[in-house]
Amino acid sequence: LFSVAWELAGPSHHSYMLLNAPTILAYVLPQEIRPTLDRRALLLGAGAAAMSQPATVAADDKLRNLPAARMAEIVRADLVERQFLATADFTREIFDEGATFTDEIDTYTLPKFIKGTSALFVKDKSEVRLVGEVQADAQQIVFRFDEDLCFNIPLNPVVTVTGRCVLTRDAESGLIVKYREYWDKTPTEVLKTAFGRPKKA
Repeated sequence: LFSVAWELAGPSHHSYMLLNAPTILAYVLPQEIRPTLDRRALLLGAGAAAMSQPATVAADDKLRNLPAARMAEIVRADLVERQFLATADFTREIFDEGATFTDEIDTYTLPKFIKGTSALFVKDKSEVRLVGEVQADAQQIVFRFDEDLCFNIPLNPVVTVTGRCVLTRDAESGLIVKYREYWDKTPTEVLKTAFGRPKKA
């Protein structure tokens, strides 16, 4: 979603993002934008990020082979109570440490998803809503979402994203190894939701 934020910020604020969001740049910047950036800013961001990597969860602490109903319960709490799509605050014990996170723009490792998501959005101004129920079985967990994401960039623009998320479970451990978002709209259409939004009272 960084490319969406980059477009929303506009050229007048790109220098601000380079100077004030190095962690975001180092973790979630799309490949097509990276060559246009000052190498020093990117290296500084990577260095800062390396010093504050999210702590891993020991293999012995992983919650392996949980029943489908229990997995659905945990994911629902992470989504509804902890708003993890906007905060990256989720139960890491049900994820394999090598899990990948993919949206309609790019694919991220687990540490990059946590660092990028937590830095990219304003927690108190974002809202994630569960649409329907969380469906789970031995192979996957599936749910639909409707979210308003407030970017941590100048003017704090908000976009609305709706879609479906599929979490694939490993056959042996039962842990989640793939996170995949399928959006109802294209990234360009999502970008347009930031404009003409009704003002809150």
